[in-house]
Amino acid sequence: MKTIVYVDGWNLYYGLLRRSAYKWLDLFSLFQNHVLIPDAEICEVRYYTAPLLARLCDDPASPQRQSLYLQALKKMPPQKVRIIEGALELSTSYLRLVHPPSDAERVALVYKMTEKKSDVNLAADLISGAFLGQCEQAVVCTNDSDLAPAMAAVRLHCPHVRLGLVVPIPGTDHRRAGRDLVRHAHWFKLLSTVHLARAQLPTKIPHTSIYQPQLWRAR
Repeated sequence: MKTIVYVDGWNLYYGLLRRSAYKWLDLFSLFQNHVLIPDAEICEVRYYTAPLLARLCDDPASPQRQSLYLQALKKMPPQKVRIIEGALELSTSYLRLVHPPSDAERVALVYKMTEKKSDVNLAADLISGAFLGQCEQAVVCTNDSDLAPAMAAVRLHCPHVRLGLVVPIPGTDHRRAGRDLVRHAHWFKLLSTVHLARAQLPTKIPHTSIYQPQLWRAR
């Protein structure tokens, strides 16, 4: 069963990867060997993300680690991972504080970081891929309900395409998976840190000079 996997990179990171020790993740191996059923053959894993902005990172080396990881994904055999980049937009906004100090204003001027294009890129690729017959199965990795309309369109207009949903959230409580997403999928599965641990890239990417960042190596 020809399969394309669409990964919402930011949702995966903040949903499961951020606090894990498994950021050096082999996306192809994860889905081909540990998530999908044996008769699924991955044509491509499409990874939707946006380059980090150094001035917004607690660690100024974070953008460099992200860049290294994206290079590793593209170079790692069998080279079936494609990176689709959006952008991060920085703005400022006055927002109300949840628990303001007694002697402080109730609103504060804060930085607001917005990811642009990634969701739209994923939705557009999902719909066009289904309509063009690029796959027999489309698997979406996200828990972002903004992608529900795209999944609904595929389910309604492309009944020949099997639609799967992989939800990157900690724990085993299926009720935490977005209902708007689940109801449009033929099947869904929760992604866990067990899956992540079993699908790590090698410390050195074969035939390259790319090494896993020291900070990401198991201690």
